Amino acid sequence: MCYNIYIMKKTLTILIIVMLFATAAISMTGCNDSFGAKNVREQIESNLGWHRGGTEVCEYEVLDGETAVGTYKSSMTYAYSENVIISPSIEAHSRTLENFSGYKFISELNAEKDGKTYKRYTESYSDLGLAPILSYVKEEGEETIETISSYEKKRVNAVYIKGGEATESSIKYSAGSLTYDNAFIYQFARATDIATALGVTVPTFSNSKVNKSTYTVTYMAGATVTMDKNFVLKKEYVSTEGESESGSTKGAYDSEDQITVETAEDGKVTTKYPYTDTSLIPASKCTFTSNNSSLVRGQISCYISAYPIRNSDGGRFAARAVVMMQEGSIVYRLKSITYSA
Repeated sequence: MCYNIYIMKKTLTILIIVMLFATAAISMTGCNDSFGAKNVREQIESNLGWHRGGTEVCEYEVLDGETAVGTYKSSMTYAYSENVIISPSIEAHSRTLENFSGYKFISELNAEKDGKTYKRYTESYSDLGLAPILSYVKEEGEETIETISSYEKKRVNAVYIKGGEATESSIKYSAGSLTYDNAFIYQFARATDIATALGVTVPTFSNSKVNKSTYTVTYMAGATVTMDKNFVLKKEYVSTEGESESGSTKGAYDSEDQITVETAEDGKVTTKYPYTDTSLIPASKCTFTSNNSSLVRGQISCYISAYPIRNSDGGRFAARAVVMMQEGSIVYRLKSITYSA
């Protein structure tokens, strides 16, 4: 549920604002000659199309190093012919969508660091290709900041509300680019699977104005994420003579008849389970690296499960779930995932 990056240049000492939470839009500037917008759209359709008609809710623990500092919850749902109203603190800047059909993303962060509390709420809407239509972000820390972003064919229009005052600004992007709002940047990452690096333009706020910054996005398969609890993967698990292949997983199944047992000529018994119950999650890593020294330096990345995943206590499987995000020293680690039709 690319999900975009919008980095607010604020000196709130909380990493939770600069690294943890960027909020704008990301504009994909085309990759290279052999990989363009059409390929990205096709990948999104293939990797996210299963989600139509359902709702996915993910809950994460937020860690600063090894210290728990808060919780993060995100949801993605398919909306059909829904009337949408965005109501910020200044009524004149309310926004509406009539008969909206597409993806709806909502996230909520509650965190505390060094005695300071921070809250962030996002609500975003996109078409089925993840092209953004409307987004609202409300951040509460030492002060409250609201941002409303709406998208035209070649322009992002933004309203920045702080201290009861609103500032309007806009920024153009090239006709051939792909644009994604930061509020669902990680959803974009899970919906694509690209073998080459991409150049991205990220509209950011500075002094209430929208500016352009750049990131490089890279994908890497073959990563493994170690969780602090087990999840069930839709991945066959094989055990010979009762011993697991890795010594760190066990078979997971819903009923006895899903298990197959084979006896070899040498007498060894192999048991096959349709699923694997494990805390070691095979994943792909997607990394966003800042190319602009005036922005927060370092990397923002996420890990996407290579297999459909669900909670150990049951439920439906969700494909290509984001199991972990990392923003500087801040880590979001999946605690539960629920997918329902």
